[in-house]
Amino acid sequence: MSGVSATDVRAWSLVSAVGRIAFGVAMLAAPEPALRKLGFADVSPSTVTVTRLAGVRDLVLGLVTVAGLDDRDRLRRATVANAVADTGDALAFGVAMRTPERGAAVRGLAAALPAAAIGCWTAWRLG
Repeated sequence: MSGVSATDVRAWSLVSAVGRIAFGVAMLAAPEPALRKLGFADVSPSTVTVTRLAGVRDLVLGLVTVAGLDDRDRLRRATVANAVADTGDALAFGVAMRTPERGAAVRGLAAALPAAAIGCWTAWRLG
């Protein structure tokens, strides 16, 4: 079984989309507590603004993924976009490992690396 009809592909795509939507809403609605839960110690107006930007990104990526669940080509494009975003997040958290926000970087890497890998695998399955 391949493509959108594959249970594993649909399941990952749905879980990923719902998680992104929830994360995006949390980052938009309550950025300060969300940043602290993620392990960031230095929360400022600047970090709140950047957090809201990231929240919009994840909300949009999640909604686009949901919209593509019944169309293999659309879902593949959304999945590739998600995997690229997760890879970028992993790189950013990797750089943050050398900063005072190391705890947040470790948590971020623990989420971003598997998400990027599973996203790449899902895109390959949709390929």
